[in-house]
Amino acid sequence: MKIIQEINKLNEYVLRTREHSFLKQYVDVPRINNDKCLIAYSLLKESGYEGEELQEYYAAVMLVQSALDMHEYILKIQKDEVKERQLTVLAGDYYSSLYYFILSLCEDLPLIRVLSLGIQDVNESKMKLFYSKQSKPDEITNGIKSMEAGILTRVARHFGKEEFIPFISEFLFVSAASQCPDPLFSDYHHQIKNDLLLARHKLKTQKQPATLKAVMEKRMRALLEAPHYLLPEEG
Repeated sequence: MKIIQEINKLNEYVLRTREHSFLKQYVDVPRINNDKCLIAYSLLKESGYEGEELQEYYAAVMLVQSALDMHEYILKIQKDEVKERQLTVLAGDYYSSLYYFILSLCEDLPLIRVLSLGIQDVNESKMKLFYSKQSKPDEITNGIKSMEAGILTRVARHFGKEEFIPFISEFLFVSAASQCPDPLFSDYHHQIKNDLLLARHKLKTQKQPATLKAVMEKRMRALLEAPHYLLPEEG
């Protein structure tokens, strides 16, 4: 089975696992981040997971990511939309409970701790990014990297794949920066632009999982060559 087909099949399992009729009716559920899917899949494959075991661990990691994405989505909901904000919080908590349940079935308590620490890393980064009034420019870039890669860098360390962490951090930073800019960071666009250029350069030489070599080459080429809102002179 081709890699993308296998990831799509895994994502179908994640979607079925997190599906809830009430939430589906009332909450706008964020899509699964495809770049984070690639990283999660590659780390598990590089660690020797296959079949049902791969499916369960992948689902646990992506459910954690879904919970964090759901909680982040709260920031985009208007303050007067109280019911939607409350339901979105509950949806994120629901996804978190599902990942705990899956890992308890796998009897992998160490990974539960790892993902819990990853959640802590991401939430601390979000607090500094969204609520600090005295952030230095370089702290903004580092905060974005930590927020985007916090879960997967913890997973990489857990499975002894530390050599891929620099790539994961830069790759997900470029991926995140390629999306619509948040007005909260408008004062730091010059710094982020310079860091983005540096990240693009680093990605060409950093070690990445061999599992996804062909797929990742295509994806990185798209990220590196596409016009970019922070790099208007290139597009």
